[in-house]
Amino acid sequence: EEELLASARKRLEPLLRDGVTALEIKSGYGLDLASERKMLRVIRRLGERLPATVRSTCLAAHALPPEYAGRADDYIEHICSTMLPALAGEGLVDAVDAFCEHLAFSPAQVERVFIAARELGLPVKLHAEQLSSLHGSSLAARYRALSADHLEYMTEDDARAMGEAGTVAVLLPGAFYLLRETQLPPIDALRRHGVAMAIASDLNPGTSPALSLRLMLNMACTLFRLTPEETLAGVTLHAARALGLEASHGSLEVGKLADFVAWDIERPAELAYWLGGDLPKRVIRHAEEVYRG
Repeated sequence: EEELLASARKRLEPLLRDGVTALEIKSGYGLDLASERKMLRVIRRLGERLPATVRSTCLAAHALPPEYAGRADDYIEHICSTMLPALAGEGLVDAVDAFCEHLAFSPAQVERVFIAARELGLPVKLHAEQLSSLHGSSLAARYRALSADHLEYMTEDDARAMGEAGTVAVLLPGAFYLLRETQLPPIDALRRHGVAMAIASDLNPGTSPALSLRLMLNMACTLFRLTPEETLAGVTLHAARALGLEASHGSLEVGKLADFVAWDIERPAELAYWLGGDLPKRVIRHAEEVYRG
């Protein structure tokens, strides 16, 4: 656990220096109760030790462990009856996520996870429509999910459902780039149906080793054709909503926490313009300066 804490901290520090003051970390790389507990405990400890608000999401339904080969329903039952109640009971979980895809779990299996999360009073999220269209994003909308991620293969009906439910679309240009994907998320449909679009690093060892959120702004503009204004809202206002933090984070308003970055730039679009390097800034968290550079 100490080794995991130290390695995670090294990955987080570049994001914090880049101005991040609130973030989400997901489990899902252990796939058994002990490993998921360890990851979620480390997430909690990072939030206690670093100058950032850290939300903890249980992604036990990320992939099928080898010992459950050919028994996906049994693994889902284990998540619902054993893992989630235990981890939630220990106060380690802020939200529950799953991967709805032909190489992971079906919509019916994901729905069982959502029902279990709802019974525990936990909000849900979903990895959906990354590689194919299973209408997982519509399923997420039916359960009023905080967010649905990826969405390259979502349909017009999926976008409509998400807009009506208020579920945030989390776009992940880093994974899109690294995997050399060619299917773009349906940005125009998301706009038509008023779906809030967040931008995230999706920092993970397999598909998006992205240590710069500013680089994700540039990629969202160049790859997904978002405007600089949309990307800025995507890492502030809409990102806070995707984390369930919209009442306290994401914008400068009376009654919200004083978390912001004072950038020494000519205009906001520069955040999405510069590739690499470091821009002069002051990072303020809870009304106190935590970084200047």
